[in-house]
Amino acid sequence: MNKFILVILFVISGFSCLCQDFNARAIEITNEESGEYTTIETTKLKIRLPNNFTRKNATTYEHLLAESYISVQELDGDVNRNFYTFDKKSMFMAGIVVQKETFFKINGFDAMMIDGTHYLNEKEYAVSILIIGNCSQTYMIMGSALKPVKNNMNVQITAALLSVIFDPNMEASSIQDSFSYTIDVSGSGLIECRPIGETRTFSDDGNTPSKTDEMTSLTIHETKTNVQLTDIQKKEICSHLIKLYPLEWNEGSSLEPKRYSTGKLSGYEIYASGVNKFMMTEFIYQLVLFASDRYFVITGISYGDEDKCLKLFRSVSNTIDY
Repeated sequence: MNKFILVILFVISGFSCLCQDFNARAIEITNEESGEYTTIETTKLKIRLPNNFTRKNATTYEHLLAESYISVQELDGDVNRNFYTFDKKSMFMAGIVVQKETFFKINGFDAMMIDGTHYLNEKEYAVSILIIGNCSQTYMIMGSALKPVKNNMNVQITAALLSVIFDPNMEASSIQDSFSYTIDVSGSGLIECRPIGETRTFSDDGNTPSKTDEMTSLTIHETKTNVQLTDIQKKEICSHLIKLYPLEWNEGSSLEPKRYSTGKLSGYEIYASGVNKFMMTEFIYQLVLFASDRYFVITGISYGDEDKCLKLFRSVSNTIDY
């Protein structure tokens, strides 16, 4: 799900935005808060979740048996301008075949629903995306259900999205407070970007992706295991993850995991350089740190000086506290 959202955000970030009044086509909905509503704690949204959906993280709820999800992501800028970034072409580029677009006015706020189909890891999903907000804030609420859909799960997800209450005056907690760990990037030159699910991103200019020449960034992803992993399993996780990068590794690069400790957590480190499809050399740093019931994947990427980047990524990684 996080990879899916990330693809959408990268695609829409390249489109210019225009404004238009959709009131003439909008279906009006009035939602009233009740005890059935769940507050998405790091946003200014509340929704009525379908039955058996449980919290995965601060912005994602899931139904594990049905392989269904509802996730929220904040977008930049005016909601009407954002409507244009979600056209059929951009959605197709993100892997979604759009079947229907519907405009709404929910409690007086402009909203657009996109219904379509998405293919991920050889599986087909029914997808609904609701974009809602005002002139300064926009939220994307995405729900997906594995096909063939059982128990009208797609209908339940659509109803949940349309039950949304957006309140720009609502107090929202910091999304950083929802993570189980802290990390200190002060003095590193890295700026925290808006998190996506369990993944936090820091870049040299605060953009995702970075717009600088070096494009230096560091991400942290937390995964719960709830089982004790052996050293062999830990090394296998590290080796598997580094091989997912679409690079032609430089001759002499070692992808053998090496033990690493921050003082509070320990795991395995790998760093190497390789050439990407654009024939540019990237430096990749990967550190996987293990706790009793979870592990943290810290990934640094840069086109800059390798020795400088290695020192930077290690210094930041050493501050992680869980």
